[in-house]
Amino acid sequence: MKENTGKSKYVVLGMLARMPQTGYTIKKWIEQEYSHFWQESFGQIYPTLKKLVAEGLAVSSDDTETGNGRGQIVYSITDAGRKELSDWLREEPEIEKLRYEILLKVSFGENTEPEVLLGHLDNFIRRNEKLVKDMNGYIELFDQLKEQDTDCTYSQLTALCGVYIYSAMKDWAVEAKKIISEKGTDL
Repeated sequence: MKENTGKSKYVVLGMLARMPQTGYTIKKWIEQEYSHFWQESFGQIYPTLKKLVAEGLAVSSDDTETGNGRGQIVYSITDAGRKELSDWLREEPEIEKLRYEILLKVSFGENTEPEVLLGHLDNFIRRNEKLVKDMNGYIELFDQLKEQDTDCTYSQLTALCGVYIYSAMKDWAVEAKKIISEKGTDL
């Protein structure tokens, strides 16, 4: 289970502020749009939804019109939920914490062969190239939605941040490979 930062409440409220949703659609949306900077598990989302309902910040309804033969619980934000979200948005954000296992492995690199690190860095470069492509795809999608009078400016900004982060990490890995390779020839 992912670390619970206490922010699940606000992530879910923010998602519900966009439109009524099921726990499943919230999870999928987070995976697609926010995966470059935020994760939530089903084990965080469903208890959070229940808690929001208990606190009067959301309401739930059984939606038997989903067409799949089984009712799904659809959640909607309340006025109290909108106020809670608005109050949280006004608070100063916490200091971000960066966690990249690859950085730990490179930091301890003297304990393995350079080829091992170079392989890890090659994989890291490929992953980041794919992530940049994914984020650019989201930006294109948001542009298309704008043409349909759906304003996605703020979602587009988070995807743009992903482009910058993943591009920078890829560039770092290319430089790290160069330094490790040059160090290997100095032996």
